[in-house]
Amino acid sequence: MRVLIRTVVPALLIMAVSCGDNDPFNPGRNDDSSFFPLAVGNTWNYVRIGVYNVDSLSYTVTGVSTVRILGTAEHSEGFQVFLEETMVSDTLQGFTVINTADTSYIRVTGEGFFGYPSLASTDFGWTVPFPMVPGMVWMFRTEPQTTGELLSLSATATVPAGTFDNCAEIRTTWLEGGNMVNTTDYAPNVGMVRNVCTQGVGQFTSDITSRLTGYEPAP
Repeated sequence: MRVLIRTVVPALLIMAVSCGDNDPFNPGRNDDSSFFPLAVGNTWNYVRIGVYNVDSLSYTVTGVSTVRILGTAEHSEGFQVFLEETMVSDTLQGFTVINTADTSYIRVTGEGFFGYPSLASTDFGWTVPFPMVPGMVWMFRTEPQTTGELLSLSATATVPAGTFDNCAEIRTTWLEGGNMVNTTDYAPNVGMVRNVCTQGVGQFTSDITSRLTGYEPAP
């Protein structure tokens, strides 16, 4: 079950950013769903760079990733979801190539953005509730237990694909069995443009940044 933890904010601000209304505080954004554009054929390309630290040794990581919405499917609960494929190819210290592929199932409703690890999942794999209000805190994911915090609705992110204003900046934190913190910027009508992921478990730490190089919306 999704658990929401919200900080107290003025009622006027909540009304101003309610889903479906124009946001006078962030021109260019129509509603919360604009941060998560979903259509079959949407494709995002990213460049990745960072470092892995193991004990006293550091290894440079470079790579690319591609995110595509491949199609739609029916969830076991009877609603439609989009199939999103994420492919990552990293080079470690110029030698070892790490290739991964992952499929998730996502949708946007009037209540928020929801992701599921499978078509049979009865609980959300992750969620961003609407309306989005700066300062709000919620349970982003239950397994592993991860909190989310909306840091801003007016962030600016400069990446190879350009400079994006009025971004939603979200930080997720997982502290179970180690720690992992993601700080992600979502641009209106584009989606994720930048992600900074830091993690640490025992003697291992890493810091990886992904930046958008190109976005191809569905024709």
